[in-house]
Amino acid sequence: MSDTTHATSGPAEHDTSANRADATTAAANSVQAAVMAATTDDLPAQDAKREQHQDHSARTSQATQHSTQSRSPRQPRRPRRGKSLSPASLQLISDLKQWGHEQAFALWTTAGFILINIVWFMSFSMRHRVLPYRMLSTTLSDFDMARLLPSLILTRTAFQLVVDALLILLVLCIAEPLLGKIRTVVVGIVAAGVGTVLGLTLCAGISMLLGDTNSVNGIHFTLNPVVLVIGTLMAASAFAGQLWRRRIRIIGYVAILVVLLYGGNPGDYCALMAAIVGQILGRIMAGPPKERDQWHWQHSSSYEVRRIFCAIGIILSLGPIVATTSRSHAGPLTAMALIMDTDDISHTLLRECLLGERLQGCMTQFEIVRTSMPGNIVHSFLPLVVLLILSWGLLKGRRTAAIFTITLSSCAALATLYYYLLAPLSMQQPGTPVDLQLTPTAISNCVINTIVPLAFAIALWIELRHFNIRTDRKALRSGALITIITFVVCAAVYLVYGAIWSDTFFPQPSFARLLADLPSRFMPLGFLTHSRLSFIPVTWFASLLYQGIGVVFWVVMVIAAARWMHTSDESDRKARDLAESLVEQGGESMSFMTTWEGNDYWLSPTRRSAVAYHALNGIALTCTGPFGDPEEWMDDLDEFARFSSDHSWAPVFYSVHQEARDHLALQGWHSLKVAEEMIIDPTTWKTTGKKWQDIRTAINKAKREGIVDEFTTWDECDADVQDQIVEISEQWSSGKELPEMKFTLGGVEELKDPRVQILYCIDADGVVQGVTSWLPTYRDGQVIGWTLDFMRHRTDSPNGIMEFLIARMAQRMHDWDEDNPDQLIEFVSLSGAPLTGLDSPADATSDDDSNMTGTTMLQHSLAFVANMLEPAYGFKSLYNFKKKFQPISKPVYLCYADSAALANIGIAILRAYLPGLKASQIPSMLSSLK
Repeated sequence: MSDTTHATSGPAEHDTSANRADATTAAANSVQAAVMAATTDDLPAQDAKREQHQDHSARTSQATQHSTQSRSPRQPRRPRRGKSLSPASLQLISDLKQWGHEQAFALWTTAGFILINIVWFMSFSMRHRVLPYRMLSTTLSDFDMARLLPSLILTRTAFQLVVDALLILLVLCIAEPLLGKIRTVVVGIVAAGVGTVLGLTLCAGISMLLGDTNSVNGIHFTLNPVVLVIGTLMAASAFAGQLWRRRIRIIGYVAILVVLLYGGNPGDYCALMAAIVGQILGRIMAGPPKERDQWHWQHSSSYEVRRIFCAIGIILSLGPIVATTSRSHAGPLTAMALIMDTDDISHTLLRECLLGERLQGCMTQFEIVRTSMPGNIVHSFLPLVVLLILSWGLLKGRRTAAIFTITLSSCAALATLYYYLLAPLSMQQPGTPVDLQLTPTAISNCVINTIVPLAFAIALWIELRHFNIRTDRKALRSGALITIITFVVCAAVYLVYGAIWSDTFFPQPSFARLLADLPSRFMPLGFLTHSRLSFIPVTWFASLLYQGIGVVFWVVMVIAAARWMHTSDESDRKARDLAESLVEQGGESMSFMTTWEGNDYWLSPTRRSAVAYHALNGIALTCTGPFGDPEEWMDDLDEFARFSSDHSWAPVFYSVHQEARDHLALQGWHSLKVAEEMIIDPTTWKTTGKKWQDIRTAINKAKREGIVDEFTTWDECDADVQDQIVEISEQWSSGKELPEMKFTLGGVEELKDPRVQILYCIDADGVVQGVTSWLPTYRDGQVIGWTLDFMRHRTDSPNGIMEFLIARMAQRMHDWDEDNPDQLIEFVSLSGAPLTGLDSPADATSDDDSNMTGTTMLQHSLAFVANMLEPAYGFKSLYNFKKKFQPISKPVYLCYADSAALANIGIAILRAYLPGLKASQIPSMLSSLK
């Protein structure tokens, strides 16, 4: 961001210097928030917040004394003198001590766990003995509780000790502040005990149902220290806020199920049942959540949906690694990963198997040969790297990542069906009964191996609307082309070499056999566990080619995927970069919304101005009017209309002001008032008089309750405040029967722009009660106004929070103007509630009589949509709320030229505001809005 931008975004710091005068204290508080965010601070538990922020009252008290004083927003910070200038390191040590005091239970428990295991390790090391795995394991057929119980607190390796200790510390730091020490201990013991009994019973029942009792009963298994604490985590989720309750349960259960499905250790069943028992106990203790806190998985914000899908994608990507490191290899998904075998190759047996002279033990030999080749192992793990890259892309909202993840997951499901069903049948020898090839275990594994990736692909397809960031088409085409060329070249080299020098393989393959073997050169080994090996290389060059073509292909695929995830649409990126600069040169109150994701851009011939639009239903629907050089704005209206017509779109200008409406009316356009923008003049702001009684009451109530406001940016917020803002947003969006609205309504992602200012209020316990965001309006690089966008509060926040925040914003700008007459803030816009101001037929005006009926019909249609959405989103209530501040009303119009496009215009507006609305959601929406 340019120096000019910094200079003109001054109000961001207005009235906050009292809270940040001491730079070292601010730094230490940020560190403390970051440390605590890894434990209890991410959870919206009031008790944990009070413990974490017990020193916040002193700071907020000081802020209250200064909150009504006028200061320069970018006033240089003056360090305090005296004891407050202690080194930041001492402050950090103090904060860590405070955190250690608050998390004493978790720290002492984890330390005890580590100490017991160190003593355990040293007792064998001093006697020069290796840790006996069998000493901590048992089997279902020869069950020994005395061996099983110690595995709850003893580990077998140093690596396991580190991982388990970190998990125990994390879980207890989350659970204990919510449950308390006694309930944490009781729930952990009860959930582990009951879960172990139920888990082993479930494992035995499933193995009996699948006819696999003998193999399962002989598996040596242990429990895991995590079984002792997983129940407390799920119980604590019942006391957590909506956002973290959802995260804990979804990610927790997905992680447990992946370990269970890929590993298959009977102890994994115990962890699953311990989690379920813990959740039941938590529900009994906490009771049902409040009705207003209920959520629906389809109604989450894009921000949260992306994070959840990313987490699930990462867990599923790492699943094959779980299978390869599992001691039991009994999970239903184990066959999807590498099958590591420690046995040696029997060359005599392998030769007989390759020549078809023997069947017994051949599959084992084939698996040993495959896994003994380094190239096969490498090209089996490279697809996991691709999946991890795609998961990162899901987090960033990349549509390409979502589509490729869907494609790969679907291909995995299809490959499973082939290699579990078709491949065994095709390899069946004459006289071999079919039931030997399709056992109940094979069928059940096939079903699970197919359902898991297919379910993930379907869920991702349903939520595809949340992934709208496009990849540069040129990069996408070039990457796909290079990947295809690499595959063709590798395949051709392998086939040509095999056909010419077939004597370098044993037995010598025909071209048909080479062609049939080709797919296996690129597939991970897990897909080949039920397929025969036709031939093997016998020379070093043949072996290099045999193993290497798959590695080359997947390396190229990894590079291409990484490039796709880092490259946005080139034209869109360049246009967006230019829009970012143009909006700072000139714009109207809502012009900053044009910088949001989802907009396409038309640039003027001089590239000094632009128009942001959405192409929907054959309509080019603008976000607002032109921005950039004001001298070009009227010409831009005409040029954009021609541009839209060239692309077979009907141009529609949405949320434009009177000047643009009048210009278009001269061209024969029709107009409709869709909202009224509420404007506050900071220079005349005051709250005296009877009509301001509600506002004064809200301000005084906030002061009495120790609530203060903070004016800052997202990056300057503490991690804890950021998490609370996300939680407040999730409370709001998850309580709707409709998806989160977009277009001219911003969400959490839009808060992160450093030019957007955030005004939030926080109480004495450190709980954020409400938050607003303010979009800048520029003229020649200087901020001249602020527009309200994001406005949400907790479901249980005190009445008057929003009145308090807006009043404080107006007062801040009033004070700023008095102190900075050369950098006046000309207006504070409360924006306009979408689809309001549509009730009066007189508003449906036209420049001629030819379209009066059509304009009225569109007005009534939009009014119907607004009335239908009113119970869920409260547009009219918001409209009436903003009138409390005695603003100046300015009409906002929708302008269109083609009356034949009226139906499409209405659908385009609805799709712009509700891009995720599907036909299947309409019945549920209507029933909830009755």
